[in-house]
Amino acid sequence: MKLPLTIRDSVHGDIEINEEITVKLINTPEFQRLRRISQLAGGQFVFPSASHTRFSHCIGVYHLVSKMLETASFQEMYSTHEQLLVKLAGLLHDVGHGPFSHTFEMTNHVTKQNISHENYSSLLIKNPTTNINKILAVEFSPEEINELCMMIEGKHPDGVLSSLVSSQLDADRMDYLLRDGQTSGVGYSHVDTQWIIRHLFIKDKKIVFPLKVQYAIESFLIGRYHMYKQIYLHPLSIGFDLTFQMMFKRLYDLYHSNYQFKNKVIITLLIPVLEGKMMSPDQYCTLNDYTLFTYLKMLENENDEILVTLIKMFTTRNFLQKINPAKRNFEEIKNNLIKKYKNHYNYFMVEYNLKPIKLYDSDTKPIYIDTPKGIKCIMEVSEVLAFKNNSKKTATTIWFSILEKYEND
Repeated sequence: MKLPLTIRDSVHGDIEINEEITVKLINTPEFQRLRRISQLAGGQFVFPSASHTRFSHCIGVYHLVSKMLETASFQEMYSTHEQLLVKLAGLLHDVGHGPFSHTFEMTNHVTKQNISHENYSSLLIKNPTTNINKILAVEFSPEEINELCMMIEGKHPDGVLSSLVSSQLDADRMDYLLRDGQTSGVGYSHVDTQWIIRHLFIKDKKIVFPLKVQYAIESFLIGRYHMYKQIYLHPLSIGFDLTFQMMFKRLYDLYHSNYQFKNKVIITLLIPVLEGKMMSPDQYCTLNDYTLFTYLKMLENENDEILVTLIKMFTTRNFLQKINPAKRNFEEIKNNLIKKYKNHYNYFMVEYNLKPIKLYDSDTKPIYIDTPKGIKCIMEVSEVLAFKNNSKKTATTIWFSILEKYEND
């Protein structure tokens, strides 16, 4: 194998991969599947150019972790073997995402489980039947592979290594802000990654930044705040998620009421999810945006009107819409839906609790600044963060409903 392998990336430019094991992992079916998992899911229906995938994002995270490890502190404190392990944690951190990324995790709201994409990442990394595990097992012990998973889950005992992949200022967040901002066309998610990475160092078992990097970090945090406001929590993106949730809820309710599906093959594949369990690696890897979309289209010939309506809403971009009280009467919408769908109206009228967005969470892996008076949490030195975080907000309840034209059809 000829190394280095150079990948041309629209965000970072040339990304060099110098390890044979990394190239092998990228070429596994499990990792290649990420080419068919959209990064922004519902966001691409608002911003048409935001059609990038988890594949490019994971390679971008690998690149940024590699750059962090090139700094003097990491070169002095960690062996080449340890550095490789955390690089691969960056590469594989999202390998367990389901169709439409975080949207697939909306199934948890129906099954009352808490199965995350990190759980599936660990499954695909640890299970001896996967190509990923077979490649890793040549280079690493089972204990080291478990460490890799702990880094992805943010549970590794070495907080420094874990912070590169899972913290408030990690390679994951830096890459997705840059990538999502570029593809969606907004200009406020620029992150000065070179300046931030070049100056990080390790002190007192913490990743620390000099005072002169404070403003770049503030810009990063403010940019992330604005991305949540404008992109990630756009009403249409939320509507996409809620439509998927209600569609799955109808599938779930029909399955548990012993409804006889015509498309038994699809339902058989989804049985573990419908029963609140994890799928096997083989089952899970058959799912991506394309296959799930195809399966849903095949379910359009079922005899259940509610399921078919929800599927058509999902596949034709007619998602549940945020109700504007100034334009549409809440009770009128509810009454119209009750007339048409009787006691099933709540599939088409959904409450959503919009939690306040924190500019910075002082309780979760703080960002540290090296000041003349010692190491301080950035909250203690930043006027911007101190001002914004003083405002205590509670969740806002908003309602979403079916498009008005469907209410009386």
